[in-house]
Amino acid sequence: MENKVDGRVNNGGHRILQLETSKLEEVSQTYPEQMREPLIWLGGYVLHECSRNLDILEKRVKDLKFTTTADTFSKILRGRWNKDANGKALDAPVMKLNNFLEIVEKLRELSRITKLAGKIAFVETDTWFAIKDYIDVRRSAERVCKFGFITGPTGAQKTACFQHYSAVNNHGCCVWMESPSRPSFSQFVTDLAHCYGISTSWTLAKKMTRIRECVNASRTIIIDNVQRLYRAADGGNQEIFGYTQKLQDETDCTVIFSATPDFKGKFISGVDKGYFEQFVGRCGGENEFLELPPYTPRQDALQIADAFGLLEAEKHAKYLTDIATRPGRIRVYFQSFQSAKQLANGEKLTIDHLRAALGED
Repeated sequence: MENKVDGRVNNGGHRILQLETSKLEEVSQTYPEQMREPLIWLGGYVLHECSRNLDILEKRVKDLKFTTTADTFSKILRGRWNKDANGKALDAPVMKLNNFLEIVEKLRELSRITKLAGKIAFVETDTWFAIKDYIDVRRSAERVCKFGFITGPTGAQKTACFQHYSAVNNHGCCVWMESPSRPSFSQFVTDLAHCYGISTSWTLAKKMTRIRECVNASRTIIIDNVQRLYRAADGGNQEIFGYTQKLQDETDCTVIFSATPDFKGKFISGVDKGYFEQFVGRCGGENEFLELPPYTPRQDALQIADAFGLLEAEKHAKYLTDIATRPGRIRVYFQSFQSAKQLANGEKLTIDHLRAALGED
């Protein structure tokens, strides 16, 4: 088998690492227990936040006042933390274990801060906990039905919750992907391959082989907006859905579909309900779907208001809930609070600031 954690220099002279989840896990198993999960996280960080460029990683580490070089990280990620190029044990590892763990912890904090810069911090609402608990149950090793179906309207917090779930469940172990804008099988495979660090320039067949090597029973794949994958003209020959079914059957991974309420209707009672019945069964039946409410629940609205520091939020619950049900729903709600915070300019946030932000003062 090819080495899929491979260091090379590109035309710009940058040190680029070819990272695939399957090989990275093999490497991690040769390291001490406390190093394994941080190594997997670091591999995902290099892939998704450094574009595989170890020079970027080195600069960020040096900005954190560490002196570790790109070459050292390359060795660690390729299984040479405590071995030479011939696989012989070194007298001492290329980096002390405690130093490695400290650097990864600092990078995690940097990643969290960077993602929040200029953005609104994620708020763990009741909807978040409903989605989290639903996915957790389907990921359990003893679970028979490891497909899941979550439905809810646009602006129901679905995507934000999926992205947060993937972030807190480590790079690679749980991936979230947005469905392509068109139901293209090759584009779907390419997007899924990218989630696992697989080169997007490889042939379709090679990508599919690599995906199969990266996915196992501990993996979770969240596919957002699956309504885009449906080809009405193809009837019971839905290539992308068939591929996800085969992948799940072969690997016992967990697959979570997310869709709009309209597509749920096609899924269970449309002209191709006979085809989709197999997926309904793999979810455990329609009663096992997670259906989010059409509008932001009152409790969610209050939890978000509290997170922004709104004074006397409970007193204004009706007005807050009304904002969250307007066109645009939860996006408009968050935007209103962000604008209100700017108007407050460091003062305590009040309902008057929110009304002013909405032009309703």
